[in-house]
Amino acid sequence: MNNGPMAYKVITGTLKARTAVHIGTGEGNDLTDALIRRDAEGQPFIPGTAIAGVLRTLVTRLAPRLGKEICRALNEKKEERVKSCNCAVCRLFGDINPSDADGSTSAASRLLVFNAYPSNKDSESQIMNGSDMETNKRFYTQVRDGVGIDRVTGTAARLGAVKFDLEVLPSGSTFELRMELRSSGLEDEILLAAALAEWENGRLWLGGRIGRGLGAFDLHDLQFKTFSLDTPVKILDFLKDDTPWQKAQPKEGWIQERLDSVELFSTIGKPKTVIRGWLSLTGTLQAEGPLLSNDAVVAGIYGFDHAPLFSLWNDDKGFPILPGAGLRGVLRSHAERLARTLATLQAEDKDDFLRRCPACNPNLRHKSKNGANETNEKYNEIKRILPLESCDWLITKATKANILSNNEDGSDMLCLACRMFGSPRLGSRLIVEDAHYQSSEKQSEPDFKLKMLDFLAIDRFTGGGAEGAKFDALALWCPAFDFRLYMDNPEPWQLGWLWLVLRDLSEGWLTVGFGRAKGFGRLKLTRWTANFGYLLPEDAPPGLAHLGLTNTEKGVFTTTEITSEMEEWISVAQGWVNEFRKTVEQFKRSEKVEITDDSYFGLVDGRYPLKCIF
Repeated sequence: MNNGPMAYKVITGTLKARTAVHIGTGEGNDLTDALIRRDAEGQPFIPGTAIAGVLRTLVTRLAPRLGKEICRALNEKKEERVKSCNCAVCRLFGDINPSDADGSTSAASRLLVFNAYPSNKDSESQIMNGSDMETNKRFYTQVRDGVGIDRVTGTAARLGAVKFDLEVLPSGSTFELRMELRSSGLEDEILLAAALAEWENGRLWLGGRIGRGLGAFDLHDLQFKTFSLDTPVKILDFLKDDTPWQKAQPKEGWIQERLDSVELFSTIGKPKTVIRGWLSLTGTLQAEGPLLSNDAVVAGIYGFDHAPLFSLWNDDKGFPILPGAGLRGVLRSHAERLARTLATLQAEDKDDFLRRCPACNPNLRHKSKNGANETNEKYNEIKRILPLESCDWLITKATKANILSNNEDGSDMLCLACRMFGSPRLGSRLIVEDAHYQSSEKQSEPDFKLKMLDFLAIDRFTGGGAEGAKFDALALWCPAFDFRLYMDNPEPWQLGWLWLVLRDLSEGWLTVGFGRAKGFGRLKLTRWTANFGYLLPEDAPPGLAHLGLTNTEKGVFTTTEITSEMEEWISVAQGWVNEFRKTVEQFKRSEKVEITDDSYFGLVDGRYPLKCIF
């Protein structure tokens, strides 16, 4: 608690979106499955609760490493997570489970986080009223389409019914951030400064679908300001002013001053969910030929059957985008193939493989848009063609059958793929952001090449053109994109798995977007840089310290950088790959959630036995 002179404390800044953003309402309409949040005047905004929730989550996981009490929210026992808490985080943000029982220490939040509105509110209102479309195009919303990938064919997962769309704000959207501290002390400011330092370094994601490329923000112009209230005159001036934060005086170097007093503590005796470190990798995705991430709206505007996705519709300043959802889907699909291949080599027979299978099929769900469920014929037909079941479906069925108790959330029964890429029961550790078109050094503005292509299906009987099978496409020609991914608390086996996938991407084995069978979408990852952040040396990935690289300080983290030009780090990566192989070999599914069928044994092995493949 602050015992010093009375003062108004406020934190201001600007949030600028690196990628498209979806701050949803949970509702849809005839145009899209998921609408963005708007106020009563139709203006987009980011609710203060969304900002405070992300900030609190970060502080909750970081506080134990700063010597603070562990919040009940991190307790592994479900019955403990619902009890009242008086940890440092709950004192700053308010009790996670407030109680009015006798002796309760529950108190309101000392931090007030306000709704973040667009930086230029007047211009935004003009757009919403339609009076001036040219004033501020940053908030002209779009509808993004998405579809799951069939794990057997590598094409769109039509039978899994995982086609979806959502409304987004485009990259470049800016919002004004404002937070106020009430009756706060030094402990509160240290926790807040440590989290905001992370945001300043670009590790900030807000809204929905962040694991699939949306909601990445940069925090600019962050200021901690104060307004003294030590005299009646100043208090009166404060009460009369509707915008006191504009008159408050900034305190230079506030974040660094608070970080200088931080002491870091070991993870020993702390939950596995506390922060240990992260990986941030950036690079260039270079297409070797035509590439097309289809957007039906752009196709309609230009009069083609297929056209690429742009950052803005009908705008000469828009640039091509590779959606993070598509990139992440390709990476996950390929990662699953690698893991299942290793498990297949270890399996003695079909039953043994089903016990070892390290990657489920996330497209097969217990609730499907096409009406399939466990009791009808449509489900049985889909189950025959998509035999691998999702972990979420398996756990749901086990719960309904009373194999699992209501206190078991099943997160420890997930396959390796769900533990790394996420599932409805566990958030993803891996974030793959939207990849924006990369201009060359000589270009002040994006100067991409578009190529018109015509296609005609062949009639198998006559050998001529098939009637009604003519279509065309507007494709990007040999474009390059900025690639960026982030992994939270990576385990050595996860780093090894990711390295194998990125190695194949670097060698041009993976394709992205529409027209894979036509030679579209072959990409190579080039000129990449990997930054590893960790709090203490014990948190660093194994082998990294042996490289003798220069470390730098960013916020409370120590960072080490590796680039694609270095060769000495490959031996370290090989150690991570060995950990991945060992993890796959030792993995066995819980007997409570068993897979009953598979897409290889009993289906494909008759034509392609293992001895012919390997």
